[in-house]
Amino acid sequence: MKAEKRDLKEIVSRRIEFFRKKPESALYKPKVSSKHIQGLYTETKVREHLVQSDYGEAAGGTNMAPNPIELLLSALAACIEAAFYEFAVHEGFTIHALSVDAEGTLDLRGLFMIDDVSAGFKDVRYTFTIETPDDEGRIRALAEKVIAHCPVVDSLIKPPVISGEITVVKGAKP
Repeated sequence: MKAEKRDLKEIVSRRIEFFRKKPESALYKPKVSSKHIQGLYTETKVREHLVQSDYGEAAGGTNMAPNPIELLLSALAACIEAAFYEFAVHEGFTIHALSVDAEGTLDLRGLFMIDDVSAGFKDVRYTFTIETPDDEGRIRALAEKVIAHCPVVDSLIKPPVISGEITVVKGAKP
C-alpha cells in the first residue's frame, strides 16, 4: 500500500506540474459506446470495461444491473471518493476508509412525459465519510475543495451543452 500511495503522490505531482506548463494537454475527451441488448438492458463499453444497465422488475427490467440514474449517482460517489483520495495522498494525509452514500429525488412524470415536469433530479444529497487520524479541519477543508472541483459534481451543478445527432436506419433485420 505504501508503494501505491507513493506512486499516486508522484503521479498527481507530475500531472499538476505538466498541466501547469501545458494547459492544452489537460483536455480529456472520454468516450463510451452503448448498445441495447434486450428489454431495458444495455451494455456500454468504457475503454476495456463493460458497464451494464438495467431497470428493476417493477419498472419493466430484469434487475440485472443498476439503472442509468443510479449509475449517475454511482459516478458522483466514485468521483468524490477517488478525487479526494488522490489529493489526500498528494497532501500526505492518512486515509483509513472513505465512503459516499448518495441519493436523489426524481419525479417520474418527467420520464413518462406527463405534465410539464422535468425528468432530471430535483435534488441530490450525499454523505461523505472519511476515516483518518489527521486534523478534522484540514481534512474537511480538502474535502470541500475536492468536491468543488470534482468533474461529476461540476457537471451536475453547471450542466454542459449537450448536442448530438439521431440516425435512423430503415430496413428489417433478417
